Amino acid sequence: MTRIFCRNKEGRGRDSQEKARKIRFFCFRFVICAGIVYCTVYGILYQYAGRLPKDRILYNIYIGKTDVSGMTAAEAENILRRRLDENRQKKVTMAVGKRSAEATLEELGVGYRDIGGLVQAAEDYGKVGNLWSRCWKIRRLEKRRLVLKESLILDYDKAEKVMTERVVPLTDHAEDAQIRREEGEFRITPEKKGRTIDIKGSISVIEQILNERWGQGAVTVKMKQKSEKPSVTAEELEQIQDELGTFSTDAGGGRRWLNLKRGSEMLDGSVLMPGQKLSVHDMTAPYDEDHGYVEAGSYEGGQVVDSYGGGICQVSTTLYNAALLAELKVVERHPHSMPVSYIELSRDAAIAGDYMDLVLQNPYDDPVYIEGMIDDENRLCFTVYGKETRPAGRRLEFQSETVEAEAYTVIYKENNKEPLGSVVCVSEPHEGKTARLWKSIYQNGQEISREKINSSKYEKTDKIVEVGTATADQRAADYVREAIESQEWKKIEEAIDAVTISDFQEEEY
Repeated sequence: MTRIFCRNKEGRGRDSQEKARKIRFFCFRFVICAGIVYCTVYGILYQYAGRLPKDRILYNIYIGKTDVSGMTAAEAENILRRRLDENRQKKVTMAVGKRSAEATLEELGVGYRDIGGLVQAAEDYGKVGNLWSRCWKIRRLEKRRLVLKESLILDYDKAEKVMTERVVPLTDHAEDAQIRREEGEFRITPEKKGRTIDIKGSISVIEQILNERWGQGAVTVKMKQKSEKPSVTAEELEQIQDELGTFSTDAGGGRRWLNLKRGSEMLDGSVLMPGQKLSVHDMTAPYDEDHGYVEAGSYEGGQVVDSYGGGICQVSTTLYNAALLAELKVVERHPHSMPVSYIELSRDAAIAGDYMDLVLQNPYDDPVYIEGMIDDENRLCFTVYGKETRPAGRRLEFQSETVEAEAYTVIYKENNKEPLGSVVCVSEPHEGKTARLWKSIYQNGQEISREKINSSKYEKTDKIVEVGTATADQRAADYVREAIESQEWKKIEEAIDAVTISDFQEEEY
């Protein structure tokens, strides 16, 4: 029995080995056949894909509505740009309720987001990736077109400018609360909420239309809006109750008075919110007849001349002193070229062109109100109102101190058009001075601090005396001219007496 069992076991082993050998042989033949088939198919596909142009876009490929089949990348980009240029003059109607404004696509700065990348994608289609994927894409083009989506965008800065200028004014904006002081009382008009244009959102809507449903024609878009809050509320203006500082100067008369009145009117009613600045030049300019100003005396190059707006510096000076008492922040202030008669040294504030200005800033947590007028006593007066937060018993004093003085010089000049011996003073002399302004703070009558507010330098103005030399007697003219060159009045006076026939009334110059 044992022998039979062993023989059967050995037979089954040989059968298993034979079976395994046949399976290996079959697998080997299958792999060989599969490899031959793969290589054959791959070679056919390779030849198929290799016949296609490498530098041109394949058939049946579109970018948007533009057929770019058979084009090079450069040709496709050029034709896309040309067609967009043709469409730049198409109108975009931007509607806000029943109102609207128009702009061309060119004005809004329309352009492609990435035209180079878009054309490159068209050129690469069917040419990039593994062979099987490429052939599948190529085969697919034979059945239906490939449309690559355009991506148009607007230039944000250009679109924002157009919308700000043309569309934003069409909305029902918020209205700030208003305040006026009339008959000694403040009257407040409440604020109103409103709407304004959501520029960023509106640009996105236009871009969406251009990219998804634009028919290459005119576009109408309903602009997106957002709520707008007023920047000044009645609650804030109700805090304006107290007089913080007031100052006045003599308004005088004549044509200069008209400019003082006009300048004070332009500043009257100004409200400065916390941190807000006020430029006197910007509030009162331009100084011309169309804006209510007349010609009057003003300083120019150390001389008094007539100019439109002459006297506006007295307006800024008066406001400057009211602001000092109200303790507003003085951002910019300049002295005159020479002292003025209506205020002490270092307490003036000159205005000249766009290079000398008085700029004030509200340093408080509540708004301030500026009142300007010529009162019943013919005083130019400015008063700053707000909410008094300074301690009771606090008092301010400002003292002007002259630090240095420079005497003016008398200069004699020849005037060959005036009669021989005539003597005329043609300029008003002023000493040159350096001054500074001090601020003293008193609490319950006792000085608790003293600080320098500014330093001011005023140039001297020499006295110019013109001596006439017009005469037919050349020798007499030369004699007086020689005396003028000495710049000594005694010699000049003696020369005049020597060459003139009639007596001259002696006058000290």
